Amino acid sequence: MECDLGWLVGRTLAEVERLGRCVWRFRFGSDAEVRSECPWRIIRDGGIVLSSEDHGHQFGQPAPVDAEAECRVVIGGAMVRSVKVRSESRDLVVEFGPGLRLELVPLSSGYESWQVRGPRGLDITAIGGGELAVWSPAAEPGAAADRGNGIGLPGA
Repeated sequence: MECDLGWLVGRTLAEVERLGRCVWRFRFGSDAEVRSECPWRIIRDGGIVLSSEDHGHQFGQPAPVDAEAECRVVIGGAMVRSVKVRSESRDLVVEFGPGLRLELVPLSSGYESWQVRGPRGLDITAIGGGELAVWSPAAEPGAAADRGNGIGLPGA
């Protein structure tokens, strides 16, 4: 099963929030978000300029890195140009322009690593082992009446 995330194209990164020690939320408007429970990094012009692993480390600077604030500076308000999921690793790659992208990098074979929530109840989760679970109420008979009957479809 292919995972079409093209509906994110044209949206802008509206908010970045650290929800817990290893949980981050990237909001793309009121009806779309990406949650990461795996490391993420921002690539700009061929190099890593920021990562979730930098958060709270001082690196010899006057203050520790605030990855929320830095992410807002580097890509906040930038428009999404493309989104893809790397088939062999389930890395989620959000490209904002030439040389600027956000990459979510799953490292576990057992834990969920990221989740995309979109319009009309779409929910895509990168689950352990490199599979994707996709739930879309539009794809299910009677889903409008009963949202609680979501299904996971591994094997993407």
